Amino acid sequence: MGVASAPPDAKADVGSVLGRGFGTLGANFLPFLAISLVLVGGPAFATQYWVSSSIELADPGFSRVWGSLLISLVTSALLQGMLVRSTILHLSGRDPAPGASALLALRLLPALIGLSLLLALVVGIGLVLLIVPGVMIYCATAVAVPALIEERCGLYESVERSRALTRGTRWQVFGLVAICWIVAAVIQGMVGLFRTALSGLAEPVMPDPAIAGIAEGVSASLSTMIIAVVTAALYVELREVREGATVNELADVFA
Repeated sequence: MGVASAPPDAKADVGSVLGRGFGTLGANFLPFLAISLVLVGGPAFATQYWVSSSIELADPGFSRVWGSLLISLVTSALLQGMLVRSTILHLSGRDPAPGASALLALRLLPALIGLSLLLALVVGIGLVLLIVPGVMIYCATAVAVPALIEERCGLYESVERSRALTRGTRWQVFGLVAICWIVAAVIQGMVGLFRTALSGLAEPVMPDPAIAGIAEGVSASLSTMIIAVVTAALYVELREVREGATVNELADVFA
């Protein structure tokens, strides 16, 4: 690709990543949110609705819940791939082209699903091992999805690529991840308050399934959207500071 060299120990700037990520969200909020509500909000609503209904009616309904969780796995992987590509296009000064980005994500969907399962497995094992290893694994593999999308790496190669890009800068990545978690927690809290307001102060122990489903769908959509976009911005930042790549060069790959 002919990228320029950059100091191998250069570190990502958290402020720069957040600025790029939230700038992209601000410029594309409505289309990104609409797609997130369809791909993540819908399955999240269905899962929460059926779980709440099953408890309320003392009906396990496991098949419906597992079915919606499986759909959620597929649609969440598709959303991440699409938003990563659209974010990189936007940061290059181009049209984010959600339709073309979605087609690319569809072509890579089996790999994206496989990578999601692989990351869930290794991070889950790390969390079982006293939590800290899981957090560090999460930070090390934070840009595995963008690596797969933009560089067409295999599953193992995407993980290794992410580890290479984040090496030496994982405390900065951890700080960024912590900020995203806090933002997600604030979103969940605000949606929870809104749910309570809709249900009324006399809300029963178990909330109305429809209201609970809407709250979960909105919360999951916003959280997934923010994390996907900020992750793409982090990948761009790491490629720039560590390898001297430009955003235009990144966006040109597979254009």
